Amino acid sequence: MELKAFLHNLPAFESYHDQYLNALIAELDVEDCPDGFVFIHQGGRDGAMFIILEGSVGIIRRDRPNETDYEVRDLRDGEIFGLLSLVDDMPAAATCVAHGPVKIAALTREGFRTLFQSAPPVCHQLQYMIAVQLARDLQEQNEYLRRHMS
Repeated sequence: MELKAFLHNLPAFESYHDQYLNALIAELDVEDCPDGFVFIHQGGRDGAMFIILEGSVGIIRRDRPNETDYEVRDLRDGEIFGLLSLVDDMPAAATCVAHGPVKIAALTREGFRTLFQSAPPVCHQLQYMIAVQLARDLQEQNEYLRRHMS
């Protein structure tokens, strides 16, 4: 698989010139991970965003009152997780685990900072995606509170 072509086919990056995609690719670490590999631990402060190139990743949350794990989503090729870790050293809201072999491209917080200089439009897109994720998380939490306060 050619990484530039893969990224160019993702809606988040389809409109970017090669110069910006090349800058992003320079900051990505591509890795093959085995089944059961844990990318992010709930509560951890791992500091990387991941793009799934091949495979499936489960997003699992632990419900604190009764310590029950439940799968929130199953992510597939082209989906991104760990966005919020680029912004701050805040604890992860979920655990992310490989379901079968997975090939990912990881962007560290340091790589994200470097992109601000080399590819500002890519960083602006990632910031927009972070804002959307924060809004989605807020809506989820509001719904959770409504259910449990009624």
